[in-house]
Amino acid sequence: MNQELHEEDRELYQEDNDEFDDGPANTGWLSNTPYWLISVVAHGILLFVLGGIVILEVREEKEERKVVVKNEIKPPVYDPTKKRDIERKPEILEKKKTDPIKLLKPDKISRTPKGTSKNNKTNKNIKNQLNDAFGMTGAGAGAYGNRFGKGSLSREGGSEATESAVLAALKWLERHQHPDGHWSSNGFLRPDGCEKEEGDGFDGYDVGCTALAMLAYLGFGHTHESGEFPEFVVVMRKAMDWMLAQQIKDADPKLNGLFGLPLEETDEWIYNHSIATMAMAELLLLSHDKIKLSKPVENATKWCLRAQNPGYGWKYGYQAGHNDTSVTGWMVLALKTAKVCAQSRYIKKVRKKDFDPAFEGALKWFASCTSPRNGICGYENSGDPGSQLQKHYPEPYPYSKDLSCMTAVGVLCRIFAGEKTNTDAIKQGTSVLMDQIPRWRPQEGKRKSKINLYYWYYATYAMFQIGGSKWREWNEAMIEALVRNQRVGGCEDGSWDPIGEWGIAGGRVYNTAIGAMTLEVYYRFARASN
Repeated sequence: MNQELHEEDRELYQEDNDEFDDGPANTGWLSNTPYWLISVVAHGILLFVLGGIVILEVREEKEERKVVVKNEIKPPVYDPTKKRDIERKPEILEKKKTDPIKLLKPDKISRTPKGTSKNNKTNKNIKNQLNDAFGMTGAGAGAYGNRFGKGSLSREGGSEATESAVLAALKWLERHQHPDGHWSSNGFLRPDGCEKEEGDGFDGYDVGCTALAMLAYLGFGHTHESGEFPEFVVVMRKAMDWMLAQQIKDADPKLNGLFGLPLEETDEWIYNHSIATMAMAELLLLSHDKIKLSKPVENATKWCLRAQNPGYGWKYGYQAGHNDTSVTGWMVLALKTAKVCAQSRYIKKVRKKDFDPAFEGALKWFASCTSPRNGICGYENSGDPGSQLQKHYPEPYPYSKDLSCMTAVGVLCRIFAGEKTNTDAIKQGTSVLMDQIPRWRPQEGKRKSKINLYYWYYATYAMFQIGGSKWREWNEAMIEALVRNQRVGGCEDGSWDPIGEWGIAGGRVYNTAIGAMTLEVYYRFARASN
């Protein structure tokens, strides 16, 4: 019976294919092929075709995901003649209502540092609960690299206008970088035709200004190896080489690892080292260049830890015996970045637990110099008027006499050191900041200046951590102050005039770098969770 059925199958198959018969030589193998083998081959072909369709659909789906994520905010085209329009909104490719973070999952992009527990997404797994969340990936966040949470720019209040302002600032810094890679606080490079460009600050801060400029480029997603704009990669390569040449190698522990020699003309050289440590550590995190950067960052970090006053903060010098909130604030930011390097195993001779005493001491200092009555943080003591430029600023002195910008430093660094944003101290400090939102008001006669980019930088990052309606109100005021008052056209295009407190010291390079960093708040650090 089975044999008869097989014969019928063969006859039917032969009849169906008679029109393609080219002769006996081409059909012999078919007539001799068992029907079960033909069935297997036919089903195999069918499965292959269906599988190809599925694979094609998956590939198309992945390609669609990449397009949605990549084009959320495009790098703006630089136009020095165009006014940076605050009201202009970014065009976002969003055909489907999807979560950009989830769309990145198929590409297996890591969002935590190497060695970090996957069960602890906030990375708060050390004794003093340091918040280590840099962007969405554990590295310092940037605008167009894969290391930041796509969607955070427009979602958090940034726009094409803020990005255009950042790009213009970076273009100004590029034009004013010295050939050897550094920027000067006093005597910055003037391009041809711009010899009379104003904006010099004080001597002695070249290391610090160079580090701030590097941080501005890093915030925009550029290293010495990669970035959206090739010319910025060249800028970073020169800056890194110059900074590495400034680091001291010495048997003396008070000098070894220090970026820049202690200066006789100013006792504030420790600012140079703390900001440089932050910049070089973030460069290591973003570039993964362990060959060039691991040892320098490790030595710089060790110096920071050694120089701290045991149990408290930092001041001018090595274990100076005195503390101040401003230096301690920069040290906290530097060590926060360095600790992520240690977590990621980019530096190996500084253990994660070595950072615990440093942050505990910093928190102790911030608590001691913050008034429990009103939340205002002092510079060297609770309730003092804050750090001031002696004999350099014309009277009347700016508003920091009325409201210390150290409060912004204290609020941000307490959050970064692990304190919850719902504590009474943070709530009080937030109220203090909201009483003095950014406003570009220069000094006129006896009317005090309200311009303070140092305050705006720290307070903007602090208010971003707070979030909610207070952040939205602060952000609108900050954009109004910075974007509308950035120079447009001419030699100064993209810069901010060195006016206001501290701008007179750091000059145009300082104000431009820290202004750009402030406008990168939307993607530089992730918001801490309570």
